[in-house]
Amino acid sequence: MYTAVGSHGTAHGIAGLQQRVDTAQTLPALFCDGEGCTAQVRFVPEHTRAGADRVPVTIPAGIQLDKDAEHAPTCRYNVPGRLDALLAGALDPALLHRLEDGRVELRLLPLHQDLKRGGGPALEAHLRTVNALLVLRAMCDDDALLDARVVLRLGKKRVAWDAFFYPLDHYDAAWERVDAASNEIPLALTGTVRSHRPAQPGAEFSTTFLNCAPKYQHTGVMDERVFVEVSVGHDDAAWLQSFPVGTQVVMLGLWRLGRTSTATRPHPTDPRRTITSITYKLALRPVSKQQLVAVG
Repeated sequence: MYTAVGSHGTAHGIAGLQQRVDTAQTLPALFCDGEGCTAQVRFVPEHTRAGADRVPVTIPAGIQLDKDAEHAPTCRYNVPGRLDALLAGALDPALLHRLEDGRVELRLLPLHQDLKRGGGPALEAHLRTVNALLVLRAMCDDDALLDARVVLRLGKKRVAWDAFFYPLDHYDAAWERVDAASNEIPLALTGTVRSHRPAQPGAEFSTTFLNCAPKYQHTGVMDERVFVEVSVGHDDAAWLQSFPVGTQVVMLGLWRLGRTSTATRPHPTDPRRTITSITYKLALRPVSKQQLVAVG
């Protein structure tokens, strides 16, 4: 959720709530801003937590449903209800198959093949189906809900949700999976738009990049900073810019590694020290505009 409402109907965004925390101001009581929904929600400030290999990572601020609260049945944030309705409807037989235990199996191979072919009507239909599930997963705090209802399969192998869908604090795991894969594999990442970098005048290529907020992690090495950056490149700058800064997005496709870079700069307060920043990069070049969708 990007916004919530106070008890007097005042809208509160994430940036304003974080500023209140930073300046030690009291936070107001917060409620869902979905139509017809009065569920109590809470603001979670930016914080660090242990990521992969227990390395501390920075988690962006957000608004979450309060413990024991429930969204109204018709609220757009009612993820369980939306998932129930989606799976109860007519399923795409090429991708979704009902299992005897009541779960649904999502078959990723047709999507993988369509992506490698470079597009087409079948890919558009498959992306609509998969995106509906991915947006709901992005609205959850973890894999539990989707994992209980939807089984992933790529060819003959089942795939765990955490080996297919990667939020910000798992960007490093996504990088490692792409780095280790002998063939391109479809992965979904979710993030928050941080900036747009237009093509440079006179450049050979006319690609604009949408950049998401990077994962920053402490390594335990003094004066070393490690970042994992995620970007989407496309020649249609207006389309990428239609996802404003601050928008949560899901990006699905065949990812590639960008060039790892290392930069150094003087320490801001100690001239005897040098700070080293190492940046790992993941890049997606969509063959369909449905490979990038807003969450909501």
